[in-house]
Amino acid sequence: MDNVHEVLERAWGAHSAGEFDAALKDYIWLFDATSVRDTEVAPLRLSYVLSAWAKLAEEHLPARRALVELRQRLTDRLLADGGDAILFNDIRAINDKLGDLQNTWLLFKQLPAALAAECANSALTSMMACGDYPLARSYLPEPEKHLAAYAGEVNAHVARLQLLTDEGMSELLSTVYNYMAEVRLLLELLAGCGEVDAAEALRRDALGLIVSPEARACIDAEFAAPGTTLDAMVELQNATVA
Repeated sequence: MDNVHEVLERAWGAHSAGEFDAALKDYIWLFDATSVRDTEVAPLRLSYVLSAWAKLAEEHLPARRALVELRQRLTDRLLADGGDAILFNDIRAINDKLGDLQNTWLLFKQLPAALAAECANSALTSMMACGDYPLARSYLPEPEKHLAAYAGEVNAHVARLQLLTDEGMSELLSTVYNYMAEVRLLLELLAGCGEVDAAEALRRDALGLIVSPEARACIDAEFAAPGTTLDAMVELQNATVA
């Protein structure tokens, strides 16, 4: 069996050289090869492999058609067999790359109730992008408790970090970045439902629930100038490499 990392390198090389058909063949193989769950290469499927395939699809129409066909096969399997949240998330990730959030929203509405409950968090962004705030709100009835639970996880994680090291600071910035992404989702949900006062309260809580002064400073800066955290992550990475 071909080595996944070697094939990925070969696919990148073919893509860069304009050998699009060869690259597509490898990306299709790679997606299948990394679809076996609980293997060390499984995380590559929705990161490097899908991202590279989607980039090729921007330049090569057959690559886009192949990605749409893959989505349809996965969708057919999900609806026929009942599937699971992991399979739904694969389809959601493909739709994100295709820029087709409506497909995710429409598929979600076809899921059995139990599976829909498992997949709701993955589909929230698509629901809201399609303007279905009531549906999204029904799966997140207590956003304040959701935020408090997440903030508790952030506090516990940050408390273990060595913030005077580059590694610790990098992890802090990554944690804040993910936390703020969740905060923005909750704020958008409340605003979309017309719950202005609740949104303002949640915005205050997003900062107030965090214990670490360093994390609070990062959150405050991100609220003041969105994108600050990502800029800091890139700057730190460049400084570390240099």
